[in-house]
Amino acid sequence: MKRLNEAVKRQVPAETSDRPVEFDELPSYVGYQVRRTQAKIFSEFEATLKDFDFSPGSFGVLTLIRANPGITQVTLAAAFGVDKSTMSPVIFRLEKRGLIRREVLPSDRRCHALFFEGAAEADFFAARQKIRAFEEGVAARLSKTEQRELNRLLSKLRGGEASGLSMRTGGSGFARMTAD
Repeated sequence: MKRLNEAVKRQVPAETSDRPVEFDELPSYVGYQVRRTQAKIFSEFEATLKDFDFSPGSFGVLTLIRANPGITQVTLAAAFGVDKSTMSPVIFRLEKRGLIRREVLPSDRRCHALFFEGAAEADFFAARQKIRAFEEGVAARLSKTEQRELNRLLSKLRGGEASGLSMRTGGSGFARMTAD
């Protein structure tokens, strides 16, 4: 009975909107500021593309598949710096929407090559046009000098990688999947 009484005494006060949230030292953390900025830009991105049903991630995946016909899921995941299992739901949704197709690789039947579907070209270009305008608006918040400095600093935080992971590929130009 004593524990029940203690639980009742520790009730959370009702929320009030006039009480400011204290962030303590969080705003001084680089990772916190990067994440908050990413969340804000992603939210704006999704609002811009609401008619196309693309998240920043799914559009990025679609763009790389279109630019790299026959890319494998493993190579795609490595290009984004994520685990291949993280990529599976995105690939599934893009395939279900008819934007991409998978083909079994004759050289390794455990692997699938990914291809952009030509029928999706008009929607892709329409979405890309909106994204380019959106990106110009985001970039316009900074001067050209600030944009270069931001890119330099973000690259530095990533360990000097300018555009993603450096990858070694086989003669086909695509990383080969190996058995786990």
